Amino acid sequence: MKKSILIVCLIALCFCVWLLLRQSEQQKLATAQDLTDTNQPSRTSNIETGSNLVNVVQPALSNWDNSRPALSQIEKSNILAQRTLELWQGSINFYGKVEDERNNAVAGATINFDWSEEPKESGFRRTNITSDAQGLFSLNNERGLSLGVSVGKEGYYPCRTETFNFGPLKGTPFQPDSLNPVVFHLHAKGKGASLIATRFPSGIGQIVQLHHDGTPIEITLMDGQQAAPGTGQLKLELQRDISHPNAKTFDWSFQLSVPNGGLVKTEDEFAFEAPDTGYQPSLTVDMPATNADWTEDFASQYYVQLPGDKYARINLNLSAYNGTFTLKSWINPSGSRDLEPAN
Repeated sequence: MKKSILIVCLIALCFCVWLLLRQSEQQKLATAQDLTDTNQPSRTSNIETGSNLVNVVQPALSNWDNSRPALSQIEKSNILAQRTLELWQGSINFYGKVEDERNNAVAGATINFDWSEEPKESGFRRTNITSDAQGLFSLNNERGLSLGVSVGKEGYYPCRTETFNFGPLKGTPFQPDSLNPVVFHLHAKGKGASLIATRFPSGIGQIVQLHHDGTPIEITLMDGQQAAPGTGQLKLELQRDISHPNAKTFDWSFQLSVPNGGLVKTEDEFAFEAPDTGYQPSLTVDMPATNADWTEDFASQYYVQLPGDKYARINLNLSAYNGTFTLKSWINPSGSRDLEPAN
């Protein structure tokens, strides 16, 4: 009997020892799993926002978190939208003055402003004001990337639209100064003269190309037609390096000549009176491929003195890549230097 009881006790003792050992092993496994989850490295996402790089750290999630929303995507979207708006919305304050061709203040001129407060269609803004007795005007406390300004008044030729940058997305913002306003010039309309206006090529859709080897094209400004060699009033020549046809930049030069006459380059917004001196028989544009400001496009305006003391104004646009060009001209056939069109 005692022997049977002893055997039962030994069996019970072994069972208890086994149970204790099993629980201890389970605790060790649970601890190891916790340490693995805790030590898992966090993930870092790089978000480009304009010129800056934002590091967004996403902490590691244990298995039960896998069904939660992707927080990094939400953060990325919010940060990008906020940063874009900050870069877009520069502070807009602008001060200007309107003057005529004699630098006298122009009162009552209409100034049109347009800008985009946000980078979407609904963010477009437009307003207009008038200049005061001193020709002064201003726009304050607006926000946007850039500001377009145009000025006009009845009885004057309007000036070209100017654009001013205020947001850092477009480089260095414009610095307004109330003591040094931006001057916009209008030109009072006069009687004007009967001018011969031509365009070359004259037909809609027509294309004329200069040869890259310098072969000239001559034009008669009086009728806007191509002339036979040696008979034109204007001669154009283009030299272009084509030794590397796939190169992004290339050497090119352009020469504009007026046989028995001359040219004066002008940047006058209202080129209505040709000068009486300073004309040169030809002008050349050199554009080596190494030029820091290299471009294949060329646009310029010139006063022209033709044989017989006739005066003209021409606007030229040229693409050195393929030699295509357009030419507009206005000639006063009377011999006067007045190049304002009749009103």
